[in-house]
Amino acid sequence: MSEDVIRPRPVVDTTLPEELREDLLREAVAPESRHARDDGQAASRALRLREGGVQLLGVGFTLVLALLTAGWYLGMVIVSIGLIAYVGALAVRKEADPLVRAVGGAIGAGAFAAAPLWLFDLLPQDPPGGVPWLLFGLLVGLVTADTLTARVPETPEEHHRDRVLLPDDISAADHGLLVAVQQTIDRVTDARVELGSSDTLDTARGLSVLREQEWRIASLLARQRELRRGYVRRWQQASSPRVREVLRPQREHLTAVEGHIRARVDQIVEYGRLVDESVLAHREWEQCQEALAATDDYADLRAEASLMSLPSPEVADLADTAEVARRVRDDSVARVHAATTGLAELPEH
Repeated sequence: MSEDVIRPRPVVDTTLPEELREDLLREAVAPESRHARDDGQAASRALRLREGGVQLLGVGFTLVLALLTAGWYLGMVIVSIGLIAYVGALAVRKEADPLVRAVGGAIGAGAFAAAPLWLFDLLPQDPPGGVPWLLFGLLVGLVTADTLTARVPETPEEHHRDRVLLPDDISAADHGLLVAVQQTIDRVTDARVELGSSDTLDTARGLSVLREQEWRIASLLARQRELRRGYVRRWQQASSPRVREVLRPQREHLTAVEGHIRARVDQIVEYGRLVDESVLAHREWEQCQEALAATDDYADLRAEASLMSLPSPEVADLADTAEVARRVRDDSVARVHAATTGLAELPEH
């Protein structure tokens, strides 16, 4: 059997709230989750770069149109609004770097303080044409610095990574043990659906216990994988038989741990077998109850049909009538036959 066939599902710590557990499990099961953990930060930063580029493109295009159509005054309005708006957004974003936020605040305050100088014509009538572009350059630098230094927020799975165990956290040789536990959980879940309101097994408590056992077993298997790796590495690097002799207790401990885990898994599998037998007995009981309830209909039908075994006066009367008709027809046939036979015997003249 291939590893993919018996690959277990991710396991989440049962002490976490149910809603959080479902979110973590959903993210862990997603095919791209493992890849996202590797390059999720780069992908998120690339997305921020694209968003910043779109913002800069919008402000820059509007600035060019303003300078071409209305001159530097409208250009200053456009770029100042864009700069102050970005600084305001930067001030409320928690993931922004504190230094970039401080620099942005200083730039925004400077732009805001300088606004009256050109709004009330305190600047020369023909200021340098590069002033709007200077503010736009400050906006570009601010957006770039913010994008490159912003802290990428962690996903719930990354934040609780130590509370989630993936199949790769467990040795492939031990996957079968965890799969056996998860298959038992699935069987009990199906049993709960089938039993419904007549659940005498208390499958809700059973599932709670099984999921706790699943997490404990998965945790032990993950720790065993790491310790087994360390043991194998030390065994391979041992420089003498005496070193390997010192390592012998570690091998014995690992063997004992595997035996203990296997014993618990066997106990869980046996519970699953008993649940299956209980469900089968329940199914048989339901079918017997259904058959018993329907037996009255069959008895009623038989009682009604039993009347058919008694002679029916109506049918007997019809039979007598038919018999009389037959005799009449027989007499008629006999007379016709006799007459025909008599004519045949007359001599010819």
